[in-house]
Amino acid sequence: MKRQSVIKRIFWLIAMVVVMGFMVGTTFAATPTGFSSTTVTVNAQVTASCQEVQHGSFPNPLIIDPQLTGDQTFPPTSDELVRCTNGGVFTVKVSSANGSAVDQTCTSSGVNNMLLKSTSWPMDTIPYTFMCVGDTNGSGQFIGAGYAISRALGISIKVTAANAQLALAHADYSDTITLTISY
Repeated sequence: MKRQSVIKRIFWLIAMVVVMGFMVGTTFAATPTGFSSTTVTVNAQVTASCQEVQHGSFPNPLIIDPQLTGDQTFPPTSDELVRCTNGGVFTVKVSSANGSAVDQTCTSSGVNNMLLKSTSWPMDTIPYTFMCVGDTNGSGQFIGAGYAISRALGISIKVTAANAQLALAHADYSDTITLTISY
């Protein structure tokens, strides 16, 4: 009986191998008409994004000389740097805590209505212009060059000769400037 059982098992094993071989052979066989092809469509979108990589700052304090006959321009000790998607257009809006400039587009010709105010004598002020000379065409637009390249805004402050000559002597003039990057 053991022999018949072993023979049956061998027979079933051989039958299974034959059936499996047939299934594998038909699964991988080429179709009689040849091969077919298809196309796949891939769509993509690159979103614009920007980030500040260096906070701009100015000498502390700015030394305004009332005896100079020309306008006084003050460059930053560190320029404002922004990285944006390559080709992405962004603008910078400027607001003055003391002046009336609110969300004004920063250009190479500057934002007026900025105001330095004395802390101890709040009625004593010095009007100034905040400039972004790094804009691409004078309209306040900047173009991103990718995240490997930082774009300098070219910030600076200009006090006209007339405003410097009228300024009262105080050592505590200040203003807080808010820069808002829009893209």
